Amino acid sequence: MKTTLPVLDLAGSPTERGLAHGRAMKDAIHDFLAGITAVHQANNSLLNVNRERLARFCMRNLGYLEKTSPDLCAEMRAIAEGAELTFEDILYLNSFLELEDLRAPQLGGRMLPDGPWGCTTFNVTAAAGAGGRAYLGQTFDMEKYYERFLCILRIRPEKEPDQIIVSMAGVLGLAGLNNRGIGLVINKLVATDARPGIIYPFIVRKVLSAERIGDALGSVIFTRRATGMNYQISGEGAAFCAETSAERYELLDIKGSLAHTNHWLGATTRVFETPGWLSHGGSMVRRLTAQTFLDEREGNVTMDHLKEMTRNHVNHPRCICAHGFPGEDETTAFHTIFAVIMEPAAGRLEICPGNPCVGAYDVCTFDGA
Repeated sequence: MKTTLPVLDLAGSPTERGLAHGRAMKDAIHDFLAGITAVHQANNSLLNVNRERLARFCMRNLGYLEKTSPDLCAEMRAIAEGAELTFEDILYLNSFLELEDLRAPQLGGRMLPDGPWGCTTFNVTAAAGAGGRAYLGQTFDMEKYYERFLCILRIRPEKEPDQIIVSMAGVLGLAGLNNRGIGLVINKLVATDARPGIIYPFIVRKVLSAERIGDALGSVIFTRRATGMNYQISGEGAAFCAETSAERYELLDIKGSLAHTNHWLGATTRVFETPGWLSHGGSMVRRLTAQTFLDEREGNVTMDHLKEMTRNHVNHPRCICAHGFPGEDETTAFHTIFAVIMEPAAGRLEICPGNPCVGAYDVCTFDGA
């Protein structure tokens, strides 16, 4: 692989993979854990949150995780052992997007200093891609704090497809693809029906452990989700955009290409949008900008086009290539911590750590080229 990020080669059983992860990233995991509570506190200024209460919120999901994914729980326990931490510590790190929901009840975006914004995803079908190539990608936008913990997981399980996953220290996965040609990206949706259930990194890993695209989709829509999320999946000539709340889902039509941001598009799922969560129109601008860009190039979309789109600054700093406001602290500044573009059928993932407007894309493939 050609990447500036740490690359973890994880093979064998869940315990073997977790131990290797925890040991290799021990220092980064400790640093991540030491600062993450301050990030959640900075963005929940109207709630009395502390480490104990936040961790307790995360642990309410454990029964569902153990029941549906004992292998991933075992992997997390081994990460904790390898890093010399507790299982609760690692579950806490893996629940970072579920903890976003705490900002929303009744108050929504008014709790954040300048209002939230987030990821932009795009799903380009073979009909829209140049030469019949399908692409999948996103800008992953979080508080700038998270960027320093990025890594690549190259996973070779015993009985599942090989996987290349973008992640953070101690976290099971954020986005990626497998060697069966299936890829996944996400963008956050804040739903009113959040509940105890399966957290997002578990769903990422379940999707990317699938041999078939239908099983990958089923791992999203037929599970007890803890929170709202939009999942874009591509593989085997099929493409899906699944808007999900905790309890419901809607598959959006993809005609050519589909861009998605942080507001609900589905007629049935829109009723789950948390009132007040979006305090400005930035999500709508990013969605329109990306969709227009893709539509104008339909049938001829290339990897280079998509890289160009990830650098877009319309509505700066609340743009596709997101930047915090000048002088804003890294614990509150929403920022593109990475951009990723995949060609799942070719087993190719290109990633730009940080802002694409100033960074370069690195190449990750299964053969290491």
